[in-house]
Amino acid sequence: MLELRMHEAKMMKQQGKKIWQIAEALGKSERTVHYYLSEPTRRRKKREYTSKLDPFKPYIDTILEDDPAFNREVLLRNLRKQNYCGGISILREYAARKTAEITRKAVIRFETEPGYQGQVDWKLLGTQLVDGRQQKLYAFTMVLGYSRAPFVIHTTSMDQGTFLTCHVLAFQYFGGVPTELLYDNMKTAFVYCRQEEKWKVNKHLLALASHYGFTPRRCRVRRPETKGKVERFIHFYENNFWIEQKARPVNLEELNEAVLAWIENISGTPIGGVGESRSVRFAQEKNYLTPLSQQPFDCRRPQQVKVSREALVRVRANWYSVPPLYIGRELTLRIDPLSLQAELSDGGKVVRSFQLDLEQKNRRYYLPEHRRALRELWRRQFEPKRRKRKLPSAAEVSVRSPDQYERLFELQEAAS
Repeated sequence: MLELRMHEAKMMKQQGKKIWQIAEALGKSERTVHYYLSEPTRRRKKREYTSKLDPFKPYIDTILEDDPAFNREVLLRNLRKQNYCGGISILREYAARKTAEITRKAVIRFETEPGYQGQVDWKLLGTQLVDGRQQKLYAFTMVLGYSRAPFVIHTTSMDQGTFLTCHVLAFQYFGGVPTELLYDNMKTAFVYCRQEEKWKVNKHLLALASHYGFTPRRCRVRRPETKGKVERFIHFYENNFWIEQKARPVNLEELNEAVLAWIENISGTPIGGVGESRSVRFAQEKNYLTPLSQQPFDCRRPQQVKVSREALVRVRANWYSVPPLYIGRELTLRIDPLSLQAELSDGGKVVRSFQLDLEQKNRRYYLPEHRRALRELWRRQFEPKRRKRKLPSAAEVSVRSPDQYERLFELQEAAS
């Protein structure tokens, strides 16, 4: 993954490492590192070479990932059954390169240095009664590799915006960012590109990583880099904290406060096989974390919405008012995935902020000042037209009260 290698090299350079140190860490030449650091935005198109082995490389990679020493003769026989017509020489050459790559990546010590690695995973807690509604409940978990210090937050979604927001909250909780974070094959972290036959970092996660200065890594099965620390903690969390909570109706805010209090309570207990508590080791590790940037990363995904003739914008299942001057125009909507606080903006100007209502449907939420401005706009638009028309005879006159405008709003709200 060229993009990830370039990202790693730039992160190490920002940390003050020299070219030869970066080259040694990445297993590349110093010339290649110079190329990574000076690579322009627009990459040169590489000349493509074809090989009889190319269609079978994904299968070979899968076999070697599980067993780098897999017998090459047996591998060749398996490929023959799949209509491979090449020789064993190119197979041996490719397998040697792939094995060297796997071996180099496997030398990372499982016992990581302070501030070096964090591990991330989700735990599905099933369908629960959350804030009065039956919803799926999840636990986002990040564990620092050296201290085993954990962060847990419960959510009702695992979408991209929620995933990134949980990262920001974890960094704020720890007061810093580890050098790298380890993930499994979750799509919000890594995406498999079939055309290039390789895994690539999700572009939204890469943007977050660039903002906070960490490197996202994808773990492999049966390798020292696997995220065993976070998996063991999730098992511990499930059997010590969640087992006492799952039978009760869930208030999401109270549950998240309770889990952080539980983490504080267990942090003073010595860790098995380590001999020190999480709090003691974290006191050492926090000094090695990358300091937080002053400006938090905005995890809200922007989307365009159009203002109706009634100065309303539809968000989820309800309608929310804006000043009538925006009628017919498009505004940018951003929603915080955890708090469900919505914001409408026009360029850099915030037009309105409001809390989403997920309980009701087709309700119209007018601010009083928007209601008055809309009524005044109607009067300015229709009064001149009424005066220009020929007055009807007395028998044709239909007398209407100005209060009809107010009643119109009341009828609309009653209908909704």
